[in-house]
Amino acid sequence: MTSRVLRALSAFTLFVGAASLLPGSARADTARSDSPTVQVGITGVAPQIPDFGDLSKPMAFSGKVANNGSTTLRDIHLEIRRSLVYNRSAMGSTPNGGGGQPDIAKVSVPKIAPGASQNWQFTPKELDFFGSNQPTSGVYAVDIDAFDSDGTFLSGARTYTMWEPTKMKDAAPARIALMWPVVGQPGLTGQKVPNSAADPIVADQTTAQQFAPGGRLDRVLDDASGITVNWLVDPDVLYTANALENGYFYPDQNQKLTGGPATDPTNWYTKATGLLGAGQNCWNLLYGDPDLNTLSRSAAGQDLLDVAAGTHAGVGGCRQSDQVIAWPSDGQADATTLNAIAGTKTPNLIPLVGSTTAYSWPSAHAALPNSPSTIVYDSYLSSVFTDPAKATPSLSDTGVLAGQQWLAQTALANLDNTGRALVVAPPRDFDPAPALINAIKAMSTVPTALQWFQFDSLDRVLSAPATPEHISALTKPATPNAPNSVVQTAWDSQQLYHALHTIMPGHTYDTTVPLRPVATWWRNHGGAQTYGQTVYNTVVADHALVSFGTQTPPLTMSGKSGTVPVTINNRTNTTIRIYLRAHDEGAHTMELKFDEDQGPHTVDPGQTATVRIPVQARGNGQQVTLSATLYTCEDLSQNCTYYPSGLFTPLKGGFTTVTVKVSRIGIIALALIIGSGLLLILLIGLRVYRAKRAHHAPAQDTMAS
Repeated sequence: MTSRVLRALSAFTLFVGAASLLPGSARADTARSDSPTVQVGITGVAPQIPDFGDLSKPMAFSGKVANNGSTTLRDIHLEIRRSLVYNRSAMGSTPNGGGGQPDIAKVSVPKIAPGASQNWQFTPKELDFFGSNQPTSGVYAVDIDAFDSDGTFLSGARTYTMWEPTKMKDAAPARIALMWPVVGQPGLTGQKVPNSAADPIVADQTTAQQFAPGGRLDRVLDDASGITVNWLVDPDVLYTANALENGYFYPDQNQKLTGGPATDPTNWYTKATGLLGAGQNCWNLLYGDPDLNTLSRSAAGQDLLDVAAGTHAGVGGCRQSDQVIAWPSDGQADATTLNAIAGTKTPNLIPLVGSTTAYSWPSAHAALPNSPSTIVYDSYLSSVFTDPAKATPSLSDTGVLAGQQWLAQTALANLDNTGRALVVAPPRDFDPAPALINAIKAMSTVPTALQWFQFDSLDRVLSAPATPEHISALTKPATPNAPNSVVQTAWDSQQLYHALHTIMPGHTYDTTVPLRPVATWWRNHGGAQTYGQTVYNTVVADHALVSFGTQTPPLTMSGKSGTVPVTINNRTNTTIRIYLRAHDEGAHTMELKFDEDQGPHTVDPGQTATVRIPVQARGNGQQVTLSATLYTCEDLSQNCTYYPSGLFTPLKGGFTTVTVKVSRIGIIALALIIGSGLLLILLIGLRVYRAKRAHHAPAQDTMAS
């Protein structure tokens, strides 16, 4: 019974350890809950990789110890301990003051005032740290533990180092396909200043500031120097930078439009296209990087996803490959997500998803249900690139810890299935610290025979046959989806935006305007609802630039035929071609006969066109209402009204009515004409009669005489 309990506890410990490697999990350097007054942090490890050729070289571990309590701490000391780590799942465990090799070195801390901290440093030689002239090959956990004067463990922090990992039993160099996202904050609203320059208006100044020298996007490009990476590019970030090349405007705190310079976006765009234009190891994300997990949960979302899948990059940069990457948020996906991606029916659309068990698979190229070609990346190793949106304050230098995590995990990956590449995908908004970048590049300083990993290309991963795997192994969606209102507003925007630009033949426009509010970026940053409403308001205002003119009072026809005028206003700066359909409304004693299909009509920019609809009246009634509706397509049997039906927020407009009256004057006139004709005939006959009588009268008189 006891052995069962021990095995259960051991399994639970491994599970917790593995879970702590994932984004959002517990930090290894956080003080234990039963000793909250002391916190130990690690701020430096040097060198990041020991000198395998000289054990006399010094090592340096440095950091801080803090008193978070309300009373002074006295007579505590720090110890540095080492212990071998045999697999990556065990790396999540936290220091507990026991195990490992104790007493490598100690540092006394006589007193720490409440709320204060002190620096600490250990500088053992490699020989002293590893304790042997022939250290055991492998990965070592390095614990910095705090104890009180009685030897009671108070708190601790953990980092890692290693010794000749390639010499571990059954080890072989790991292959790492490192994805390198180039994804930024959306901000274009589709609105432009009303002048000849037509500079774009962005929702927020940060849209342009993200391109500043030394900013995150600039560092992403620079940090990749010297590393074989697989660029993962949202084409819209390139489009946005290019769109700001002549300057831009943004609303200040008082909602007043303020101009911004084009220098930073232009320079960044030039730099990015120069790096990405080579076409090597460069992959496009779906345009606008739509939030796949959110959009897969509704019919409106699927419609938006279909539009995104059919949208192509408007500017150059990443290679124009037949293969496009569909990347769900945080790599989390389930059957619903994959089915939605497949539902776009887009050839060569490859999902990129995460798993904690991918390290045991024979290939990172997997065949999943309804997703025959899927890239599955390793969530353990990817988690070293902490998502800035989820980062929490720490006494440790998170970049230093991440760098040592990278080196330790890649070293232990030597023991995984080494016949395939391990795919690593940092978060979209990753901003790796210099220490992490240095750790990634440090492998080049190690002798070739002792290098424990090498970089690989995604092309090589995809060239391997896709191995069948179960979808249950994927990391399930855990972070909240965007609110339904965001999707619904975006769907309405898309319908209206599509209707407007359908009637502008040959007009070049920004196809992604309605899609940006459902970009994956907003999932971890907030602001989607405000941004989506801004885009929606812009789209509605632009859509209203094409409308019917104000109709005159009831039209009166003096007869049973005539023309009914309908005016179309085009207040856009582009020629439009729009279709008109007419019909009468309701049952009347009189009806109008006319051609319902009034065909296409071209209206020049800023002009008004009058369409005269020939009509004929039937019946004895006096009044009927004629209605006219605008369409975007020739086949009026399709649902292509200029004001789309089924909007979540219906808009008024899209048709106009004209009341038509038929005057009785025409009937009276006809009666008078007929009556006059009869009277004229009667008068003529009477006159003829009288003339005949007058002619016969003398003859009768002569005969009588």
